[in-house]
Amino acid sequence: MIDTHCHLYLNQFDNDLDEVIHTAISNGIHHILVPGIDSATSMKSITLSSKYSEKIFSAIGIHPNYSEKSDTDLIKNLLLSYQDRIYAIGEIGLDFYRDFSPRGTQVKVFNKMLSYAKEFNLPICIHNRNADTELLKILDNWYGEMITRHAVVRNGVFHSFNGSDMIAKWGIAHNFAFGISGPITYKKSNHLRKVVRRIGINHLVLETDAPFSAPAPHRGKRNSPLYLSFIAQSLAEILDITINEVIDKTDQNARNLFNFN
Repeated sequence: MIDTHCHLYLNQFDNDLDEVIHTAISNGIHHILVPGIDSATSMKSITLSSKYSEKIFSAIGIHPNYSEKSDTDLIKNLLLSYQDRIYAIGEIGLDFYRDFSPRGTQVKVFNKMLSYAKEFNLPICIHNRNADTELLKILDNWYGEMITRHAVVRNGVFHSFNGSDMIAKWGIAHNFAFGISGPITYKKSNHLRKVVRRIGINHLVLETDAPFSAPAPHRGKRNSPLYLSFIAQSLAEILDITINEVIDKTDQNARNLFNFN
């Protein structure tokens, strides 16, 4: 299995990071994509990918909640210095639920991150909370500009997809992936399961978003890449296919999207 979104550098893993990684790998987690949320954590992601070469892959970017206090030029410097270790731009996007950063600043930083994705031909990992309309407006402009210039579009993934019908429709039309995480296992996530069933396996990838959003039966505890199997099992039940089919197809989708070696 491939965990396409996991924040291994956060302090929840300070005491047992190596054990968490080795346990996950020994239990079938072949690759882990670690997205940064600012320049410092992006560098930590790169460091992890160097230590665990061929198992951990790096994504770098500025999360909307950190956009006011982050320097986009530092992300550009990392891209120039570590191109061979970076597989995506992320975690980037908009968060109009928490509003930890001014919305105008979030939009400005998001557009800058998208310009880096275009410049370095990398897929994007999108964070979206309560910002469907503004987010898709920006993505439409970004996507349309690349099509006009006949540029290669690497697309991306809607991280921890929440079941938005608007996002689902746009994502399918533009061949984006949808990251399925712990909430798919929660009892009250009926609408999410309905939309995921409609999207189908060809557009799905697995993710834990660890240490957050642990799946049932570990909800409320620290999440781990080891728990990816609970998400895969839930998807198998929703889509009425075997768990091996879920794993094989989501692995293929992830490899195609991020160009993992």
